[in-house]
Amino acid sequence: MPEKEIEISHAVENHTDSIRDWPNEAGFQTLHEEREPIELNIKGKIPAWTAGTLYRTGPGSRKVTRAAGQKDFNVSHWFDGFGHTHRFEIVGQVDGSSKVMYNSRRANDKLIQRAKGTGITGTITFGQKADPCVGIFGKVMSVFTRSTNRDPGIANVAVTVKPNYPGLTSTASDSTLGHTKIRSLWATTDSTGLKQLDPKTLEPIALTTQKTLHPNLTGPLSCAHAHTDPETGDVYNFNLAFGRHPTYRVFKTSASTGETSILATISGPGIKPAYLHSFFLTSDYLVLAIWGSHIAGSGLKIIKEGNMIDALSPWNAQEKNRWVVIDRKSGRGVVKEFESPASFCFHSVNAWQEGNDIICEYPEYENSDIIHGLYYSNMTSNSPNAETFAREKGESYVPHMVRYRLSDIPKNNVVSKKGEKLPKAEKVLSIPKRRGGDLPAINPSYAMRETRYIYGIVNRGFSSFLDGISKVDMKTGEALYWDNPKGHTPGEAIFVARPGGTEEDDGVLLSVVLDGFREESYLVVIDAVSMEEVGRAEVGAPVGFGFHGCHVAR
Repeated sequence: MPEKEIEISHAVENHTDSIRDWPNEAGFQTLHEEREPIELNIKGKIPAWTAGTLYRTGPGSRKVTRAAGQKDFNVSHWFDGFGHTHRFEIVGQVDGSSKVMYNSRRANDKLIQRAKGTGITGTITFGQKADPCVGIFGKVMSVFTRSTNRDPGIANVAVTVKPNYPGLTSTASDSTLGHTKIRSLWATTDSTGLKQLDPKTLEPIALTTQKTLHPNLTGPLSCAHAHTDPETGDVYNFNLAFGRHPTYRVFKTSASTGETSILATISGPGIKPAYLHSFFLTSDYLVLAIWGSHIAGSGLKIIKEGNMIDALSPWNAQEKNRWVVIDRKSGRGVVKEFESPASFCFHSVNAWQEGNDIICEYPEYENSDIIHGLYYSNMTSNSPNAETFAREKGESYVPHMVRYRLSDIPKNNVVSKKGEKLPKAEKVLSIPKRRGGDLPAINPSYAMRETRYIYGIVNRGFSSFLDGISKVDMKTGEALYWDNPKGHTPGEAIFVARPGGTEEDDGVLLSVVLDGFREESYLVVIDAVSMEEVGRAEVGAPVGFGFHGCHVAR
């Protein structure tokens, strides 16, 4: 089937304001905490059926003021901002409305203190620019602390939050949980580390690694977005080890037993280590797509450079993406491989099976420019470089929402022979840029089956960062937006289904939004059908632009 591209005109073609006129700096630098829950002011109405706990995590601050005469410490890349976790407890009322309690906590006070004292963090980072003023002692200390870091207040693990991770022992006391469905809370990132947080106070409690789950999970990298089977609760992920032949170990942790088993070991010629942030899960298969974001030196260049970005190989449009299909039900391991033109992806949206085929859905970038676009100097509204980067890179750091088809998955294994050309993963649908965004969300009950509606955070060209929430109809190609005011920057939208709803979009979206002019944030509740605001809970202070979160219903 040929690729279907739906033509939609750009809503921003007549937009003439400077992207720097959309203030967002307060969302990248906030030290505000509420360690004790406070009740938020409500405007409109938040439905009682949204009752539960919304967790959000990600960077809070990026600047550390040091003593007089010492150079202040500044984080270079958004992915290295100091972790900060937020908790919104939505409490249903008898009149059908809700009140919202809020508390938050910084997750890296000890790391901030280290940067304050030494001028370095002493950790492997995603993209921290080296300071030429740091002397040899500081560089030696940096290498030393990378290998000895076991302190949850030092480890910057703040990309996703996952309640009740199977196979991991909670040290939180029952009296602190504050929610009958939350027994433990874990923060994850794209390394093997997992940080336990107190589900109520958000205090960092402990740090562990995937080796706790299985002794063979010894590699330093993994995927922040582990997948959970919606029926069994089993958790799936991979672990990437470096060496002459880098090795991906795909594993499952059973929700019923807590035991972890290795489903497939992927290594050998043609298998390159790459920065991968997510993967795909269907009813019977796990699909690992190895994008063009390859790590040089068989992965070992990370150790030399001290960060991920400088360890990435130069982008090569001739290098193919490699898709590896793994049987997750019958123990057959790798059953088929595919290739497609070089591209990059942060977040998978969904995947499902159609007969013997697999459909994978995700926001696709033509190259890795988006990784560089997330340096603070390229995306904060007060940075002179923001307009320059947007002008020079054009559309390359804005994604298409796409679907790919992996055809004829065999019932028996098909092992690719050395030198044999792989079948192609076929792009069958592409939505024009600035319609479907990133940080995508769907109705969670539609996981592993065909999705019609995808919600995402979009860059329509109004801002140096992100500027809207869209709802894309993958059947018609139409896009609908929340009508947010100028200067109001939304974070990831999380879908909460209406109890008893029968339509895919019957529910609401929860998003934490910064009013950049007032430098205050609020939790907005948006009708997922009409994309109109239902209500909001005002924090009264800025909440940092986080990455991801989850809603746990009562």
